[in-house]
Amino acid sequence: MRHIRTGVLFGVIAGLLTFLFSGWSVAVMGLFAGVGLGLALESRLDRGSPSNLAKQVLPAALTAGAILLVLSLFQNFVVQPAIGKPSSYGNVFVPANIIGVIAIIALTMITASFRGLEEKWEKRAKMILLAVVAIAFPFIDTFTGLRWTSNVIFALIFVILGLGLNIVVGYAGLLDLGYAAFFAIGAYTTGILSSPQHNIYMNFWLVIWIAAGMAAIWGLMLGAPTLPLRGDYLAIVTLGFGEIIPVLFRNLIDVTINEPLTCWIIPGIQKMFGATSTVACINLVNHMDITAGERGINPIGRPSFFGYEFQSNNPTPWYFLIMAIILLSVFIIQRLHKSRMGRAWMAIREDELAAAQMGIDPIRTKLAAFAMGAAFSGFAGAFYAAYIRGIFPSVFDFSASIIILCVVILGGIGNINGVIVGGLVIMTADRLFLPALKDFLKGLMDFTVLPSLASNPTLQSIVAQNANPILYRFLLFGLTLVIMMAVRPEGLIPSAQMRAELHKDEEVVIDVEDNQKSKAKKG
Repeated sequence: MRHIRTGVLFGVIAGLLTFLFSGWSVAVMGLFAGVGLGLALESRLDRGSPSNLAKQVLPAALTAGAILLVLSLFQNFVVQPAIGKPSSYGNVFVPANIIGVIAIIALTMITASFRGLEEKWEKRAKMILLAVVAIAFPFIDTFTGLRWTSNVIFALIFVILGLGLNIVVGYAGLLDLGYAAFFAIGAYTTGILSSPQHNIYMNFWLVIWIAAGMAAIWGLMLGAPTLPLRGDYLAIVTLGFGEIIPVLFRNLIDVTINEPLTCWIIPGIQKMFGATSTVACINLVNHMDITAGERGINPIGRPSFFGYEFQSNNPTPWYFLIMAIILLSVFIIQRLHKSRMGRAWMAIREDELAAAQMGIDPIRTKLAAFAMGAAFSGFAGAFYAAYIRGIFPSVFDFSASIIILCVVILGGIGNINGVIVGGLVIMTADRLFLPALKDFLKGLMDFTVLPSLASNPTLQSIVAQNANPILYRFLLFGLTLVIMMAVRPEGLIPSAQMRAELHKDEEVVIDVEDNQKSKAKKG
């Protein structure tokens, strides 16, 4: 019965999302829902033969497929006319629904059957399946004409940011509320070093490493004065740093730098003895516009690969580039997590005083956390600047830091897989689903709701002006977090340690019940 409820949940979510996109979205939603449902059910199954496991999840898969089909039919023949669009027939609607239903059933059974393999082969099978889906996605998107890839790229940028912040918050336990500042540093470093605006044309493949290094240096500069601080005090300092950096980039528009020895020191000494200075002041920088203020730096150089230059109208190369950066980031972070430094971070997180007594250097450990976390933000900033081909200070305000922190908390603090899921959920909702929901509600208002309110022009105007979910994006994020903290505070995919800390009472009750059952069996 529990499997059936999970199937109903995935079927309803996939079906409702087809309301926003229609067409081939049924097939794509069936693909993603099948993989997600299979992974969700697979973790609850006892090990057995793959065929038996596939049979166990078949009812849930059929339920999800049936709900997806019913909601798709409802969307096509009821919802589409209600928003002013004609119903689809034949060439798209029928094959999309067939593929969607088959995909959700087949992929659920295939993914769940992985539980019947040996542990190492199970993990490899899941990784291969996810890799196939990730590689095929941009080509499926191009074929179906849904044009989701460009929005998914933005979500993947925040995945990298979340992975970097997870080092600071999840591993080292240092609350950072100004993480977007390192994002800005990486982006502006790329803009300055590869923009015609400054007559510098450095190669992107070199600039991205310079951006990461520059962000890491600033991470050390932030970490050094905050070493004695903990908890709320550390959060306040990082918040201030995050507010200073965008203001700094807004005002670096008229920079003059004079060489101090010839301009101040020597003339000052000469004036002390009553002499007139005859030394010419050496001017290093004279009224230089570094960041262009609110206008931003535009254009910015783009990467090229064996003579092919990445273009805005083709997001597929950008997609594979950001995927490569994520894979590299995950590999490095996993190695760090399992290293001596990673264990030191977790010791500092649990009890800094006890860790210091055991021989861990808290100064070096904290500085390494700030530097490494900032470096991955530099990677994301460099990619963002090249992809957008323009950077503006308003992008890196306080709300960006909060969204990145929400990615880590929603996904699961201290868990790489959780951070990836959290970034995809939050940013696809923001960049993909909310704009689609806006268009859906606009069509619904124009063709169904507003005509029925024609007798009350005031109410009609109020409804028309406020039926825009993008206006309430932070309200929706806030409600999501409140619900998550009440229902699942450890996140969507938490680390085992975080789950144990947040559910100590439940584990104690389970242990007591298990002991009572074992005693009853012995008696």
